[in-house]
Amino acid sequence: MRTIESVQVFPVRLPVIRSFSFASGSAGAAGGTAPHIFVKLTDSEGAVGWGEGRPVPQWSYETLETVALTIRDYLGPAIIGRPISDRRGLQLRMHQAIGRGPSTGQPIAKAALDIALHDLCARAAGLSLRAFLGGSDGENRMALSYTLTGHDRASILDEMMDAQGAGFIHFNFKAAVAPETDIEVATTVREFSRGGGFIWADANQGFALHDARRVARAFESIGVHVLEQPLPADQIQQMRVLRRHTNLPLAVDEASVSPADFFHHAAEGLVDFLVIKVTRSGGIWPTLQQIGVAESAGLPFLLSGLTDGFLTKMAVCQVALAFGFSGPAALNGSQFTDEDAIFPGKNQIEVDSIMHLADTPGIGVEPDEAALREHAVPWQA
Repeated sequence: MRTIESVQVFPVRLPVIRSFSFASGSAGAAGGTAPHIFVKLTDSEGAVGWGEGRPVPQWSYETLETVALTIRDYLGPAIIGRPISDRRGLQLRMHQAIGRGPSTGQPIAKAALDIALHDLCARAAGLSLRAFLGGSDGENRMALSYTLTGHDRASILDEMMDAQGAGFIHFNFKAAVAPETDIEVATTVREFSRGGGFIWADANQGFALHDARRVARAFESIGVHVLEQPLPADQIQQMRVLRRHTNLPLAVDEASVSPADFFHHAAEGLVDFLVIKVTRSGGIWPTLQQIGVAESAGLPFLLSGLTDGFLTKMAVCQVALAFGFSGPAALNGSQFTDEDAIFPGKNQIEVDSIMHLADTPGIGVEPDEAALREHAVPWQA
């Protein structure tokens, strides 16, 4: 029986090439660096699996230091010696080591280990991750959505022209950052969209209820396809009020960490989509549970991340393709972070607006370990 032999943690900071702000803060400023945590699992036969977490403290409560320490001192020791095939057991062991609060405890740290375990299991089975999860290797293309960062008509037009030149037809934008221009931005995106593209607004909890009602009504008339997380994650009663005041499709993100979180919103009819975000939800295993809820409720998927790295992007695409979802995916890390040194072959997989997945066993990519060590940052418990 193959078991987990070692857990290695690689905290790194990667160059930020473009500033990105959202309602609750920033994922980084151009010229700065972004924290990423890579995890390497090795089993008793010497096979490896890789995982990753992207902490963004202004979006969640996890930081580079807390994720690295949690994996090294708590989650890692809890899974050493466990069978690699026991994916449910790994989740239970992690929850025993770091318990839950109102929702899943330390989901980004848990996600990094869970992703690595799924990579290891799929490699051991000789299958791509999507095939390991029951999907088809014939599903191998994921259409990406371009994240617009401007908050006025002129800057949105410039971004859209560049993105359309690279083949993008789907667009998402951050609402509630500059609320006075949200309607102008939505109007511009709708006016200049081509080819039946999907338009997706994400407020990241940024609206007060009265503003959410006003903007939702405007977005509905403009033709925005979904408004994500318009209200604070712990204010489900406000979502009930908003639902009564608009027919605009709604989704939640920060309010949908655990499978139970999403179930409550789906059961009350408060959401029209499941937003799949593996790092938010503590890994692939709990994400599969959320997908089960969505399919049982007859709700479609969307795919998202918050400047997640390329390894996570590939893992998320593998999961979604296993269920026949081929886009749009707002997996925008490549717009904002330079990972070329870590993944020198990524441009052969991510070509403009499309992810092209091979049938390589596992997630399909792994980081250059020497480059990880070069970008490693010192940290102390």
